[in-house]
Amino acid sequence: MDAAGHLEQLRTYGPLRRDPRGPVVSVAYLALSAFPGEPQAGGDAEAAGWVPVRSVGHLAFDHDVILADGVERARSKLEYTGLATAFCDAQFSVSQLRSVYETVWGQSLDPRNFNRKITGTVGFIEPVATRKGQPGRPATMYQLASDRDPAGVMLNPPVMRPVADSGLSES
Repeated sequence: MDAAGHLEQLRTYGPLRRDPRGPVVSVAYLALSAFPGEPQAGGDAEAAGWVPVRSVGHLAFDHDVILADGVERARSKLEYTGLATAFCDAQFSVSQLRSVYETVWGQSLDPRNFNRKITGTVGFIEPVATRKGQPGRPATMYQLASDRDPAGVMLNPPVMRPVADSGLSES
């Protein structure tokens, strides 16, 4: 994945009375990027910046719903695509990849079950090297299966999230 990352239309929002000023239709997009750069303020915004989802307070109009929909879509994308690898170096250990899933899902995962699932998913990742120089058993390093776009890798069966509250507070 390049610096631009993955971009997709999330949803179109347009219920009546979502904005007291009058009818408004909004088209929301989901962007996933390991290196998004710094946002720039413009228009009527005095400042712009990145904040953790868990620290976002109440948003105007139905923007809480839009944010929740975006967080849920990002979490579900990790279940059935290879996008999690885009947040790792070109070569990564299974524990580094697990850290991406845990961060996005807001949950700890059982290391052995995760390792078995990830390494057993055909066409997802492939071993490339062994990392040495660390105490203990050397870690096998992996990469996304050759010549694959992370968003185009469809995991079958998907890597399912543990059942938990899907609220925004855990991000």
